[in-house]
Amino acid sequence: MHSILDIIDETADSAGPDLITLDDLKFALGITDTSEDVQLQAAITMQSRIIAEYCDRRFGRATCLETFTFDYGETLPPRQALTLALYPVEEIFEISMQGATNADYQFDPESGRLWLHPGWTIGSSWMDEIAVSYSGGYDLPEEAPARLQRAIIECVNSVRMSSSFGARDPSIREVQHGDTRITYMSQTFAAGTTGQHLTPSVTDLIRPYRRISIA
Repeated sequence: MHSILDIIDETADSAGPDLITLDDLKFALGITDTSEDVQLQAAITMQSRIIAEYCDRRFGRATCLETFTFDYGETLPPRQALTLALYPVEEIFEISMQGATNADYQFDPESGRLWLHPGWTIGSSWMDEIAVSYSGGYDLPEEAPARLQRAIIECVNSVRMSSSFGARDPSIREVQHGDTRITYMSQTFAAGTTGQHLTPSVTDLIRPYRRISIA
């Protein structure tokens, strides 16, 4: 089974990729001036893209057509769900197979899992396809889950502390602003870093949002 996602329409205000606003990031990092705004905004966008790629999914809201293709003889076991790529699902507009539409289905908006009626037979002809027209994703950055926003804060802070912009006194180990506490770590990533940019603490934060495999 293979899935092809075709984005039909997206709203610029909610499509992303930014997972946090500049103001919220600055508040979390205790930054009160505007001298770093350009660098911080660029860092938000870059780190948001890195996290989306690592999670193998798109987070921003859009309307799309997703086509699931089945090889000849391949079947979909009873009650096995199709997993839509763009979730949480806002609305399903139409589900069709070989030109026939069907309104007899169930789906879980949060996980994007879609269950078809058992009467739909898959694999009876060459390259059966199921086309699902729907809208889904988060209204970014406001609806981004807190764990993803926290991951961006940690990623940007790590980049900021290891680069020329936002240089700090190396003797400062921790800063607290209200209920928010930032602990500065060594500029060298800890052992076990996933990929080039994501530390173990960040991968732990975003793990629940990695895309569920459809295989």
